[in-house]
Amino acid sequence: MPKALKTVLWIAVFAVCAGAGAFAAAHTDPFPPGVADPGARLDPTPSSASPAPQELRFDVTMASDTRHELHVGGTCRTRWRTTGRVTVHDHGSVSGEGTAELRGKAGCDFSTAQVQTRTIRLKLTGTLDGRVLELLFAEAGRDPKGSQDLGGLTNTLRYIVPALKLVLGKGEGVVMVREPDGDLGRWVSANRATVACATGC
Repeated sequence: MPKALKTVLWIAVFAVCAGAGAFAAAHTDPFPPGVADPGARLDPTPSSASPAPQELRFDVTMASDTRHELHVGGTCRTRWRTTGRVTVHDHGSVSGEGTAELRGKAGCDFSTAQVQTRTIRLKLTGTLDGRVLELLFAEAGRDPKGSQDLGGLTNTLRYIVPALKLVLGKGEGVVMVREPDGDLGRWVSANRATVACATGC
């Protein structure tokens, strides 16, 4: 057989072998079942972390009957409804806002040209100690501006400090206030406060 023909045949044999090897490599799993691919990256594990707990908040309501008993001239009476919400912070401190709205009109035993306050904006603070929620109220503004609270809720606010024992996230209490007005009369208010857990319970 001529030498040139042998060379061509050997080249053809090598080509066939190389093609068969490439085909086998392309269709063979180098890592059969049970053998881990060292270069493979594991899928990230879904996060199992629980969502952050909600802040503990309470809805506050209070009904107030107030009156200013003047030394001379009679009495002025008002009725109010307060609504608000407070948040419990670290170490049991409490803060929030509320609004007291006049129910009906002020009633006085005498005629007066003074404009009665209709809305009182409130700052609420306090503490949560165990299962007792104590609240304090402070005026943060009023409408109309320059008006007078003839019945005296604003004069008794700082003395209204309900300590409400919570049962199943709710509490209720009554606070009576009688304070001298500095002119031989007195401010009187009867207040029924309630709280109910809104979030984080």
